[in-house]
Amino acid sequence: SLRFSVRKYLRADEASGKHWHDCDRYNHHAADWHINKPAAKGRCMSIVLGQRSLSRLEGVHPDLVRVVKKAAALSNLDFTVLEGIRSVERQKQLVSQGASKTMNSRHITGHAVDLAPMIAGEVRWDWPLYHKLAKIVKAAAADEKVPLQWGGDWRAFKDGPHWELPWKFYPKGK
Repeated sequence: SLRFSVRKYLRADEASGKHWHDCDRYNHHAADWHINKPAAKGRCMSIVLGQRSLSRLEGVHPDLVRVVKKAAALSNLDFTVLEGIRSVERQKQLVSQGASKTMNSRHITGHAVDLAPMIAGEVRWDWPLYHKLAKIVKAAAADEKVPLQWGGDWRAFKDGPHWELPWKFYPKGK
């Protein structure tokens, strides 16, 4: 029965840190979930950020942390925080490797994070997943009333994992 299926998968997902919550207004569908069973109307999965992701948010601007945590609460796609605040030395390394184009990175001031979707516990790099995650993070930012820029929307040097608070609203030191 449907009720048995929901209970069965709820117990299985508790071990992985996932849990059910109401999300009628976000209109998620069972086909988008990591499980292949239908759930009760108006129910979807959210994720709980792991200790590693939470530790990578230390030193990040509180508004951006709030958005990431809200995204996890809304998300039907597992994701991880790859990186939050960065040292100048780390930024120099990334620029020399071609992984970044600037020494004026918002990561240095705690105004940026890199998020990556995960499937079966593995970080994924395929763009369709970043577009799916982007919808979730943008909805979270709107809910929290926090302006946010996604590196995937940039015209040049698209950066799917990158999210930052805009300079206009969050100048240096703010």
